[in-house]
Amino acid sequence: MPLPRRTRHGLVAASALIALALAGCGGSGDDTTTAGTSPSSSSTASTTTRGSGTSSPSSSSSDDSSASATTNEPDPEVSVTPDTDPTQSSAERAAGIAAADAKDPATSLSIPSVGLSTTIEGQGLRGGKVNPAAGQVIWFTGYDRVRPGATGTTVIAGHVVSGGQADSFAALEQLAKGDGVVLTYPGGATLRFEVTSTDIVDKDELTTSAQVWGANDDTRRVVLVTCDDELGFRKDGHRTANFVAVAELPS
Repeated sequence: MPLPRRTRHGLVAASALIALALAGCGGSGDDTTTAGTSPSSSSTASTTTRGSGTSSPSSSSSDDSSASATTNEPDPEVSVTPDTDPTQSSAERAAGIAAADAKDPATSLSIPSVGLSTTIEGQGLRGGKVNPAAGQVIWFTGYDRVRPGATGTTVIAGHVVSGGQADSFAALEQLAKGDGVVLTYPGGATLRFEVTSTDIVDKDELTTSAQVWGANDDTRRVVLVTCDDELGFRKDGHRTANFVAVAELPS
């Protein structure tokens, strides 16, 4: 995922394109984990993977243009079993806001419309990139992005595919406006956001996205990011685009 820098306008841009270092970005293998790592997330999605010829995991950087890519592996094709997505009562919402503003961050994320339930954890740059391991979903702790649910913008990232298999965010592209995104906090309080927009964005363009990287001191916003193959692949086999879903507290 592109890394930001500050500009005189307060917007965030990138001094160099450093894309999401996800196995889901394609290339010759999983560059964020070793073989046998078990995912930290679970989903009710059943998976069918398109394409073939995937190779074994490696430790090479997904932004290393010299990496040998044996295939431009498409995004996995998944079907999902949606869960119930109820609205929150005012009391539940108030409890969730209080929990979001407390010292302990959210520990899990659920997206009922795509049958996703996963643990989440804070992580800064890893290897100079926003770089969750295979099966891991992180909220990014750098560049003034806030903890999940706080006032400001939280960036949450995960893989779309790892080792030829669908990963945590494989079904993310099926999100639609109005779908719920639920954070759960220690003690059990929850805070439900609603998707306000989804888009497939070239990684260069994402570096200047005000919704993702711009200053935000009045809105509780969660931005979900993974890689997407719709705009094709780079020469090293990695995807040129991100799928981005923005969710905010409903009014």
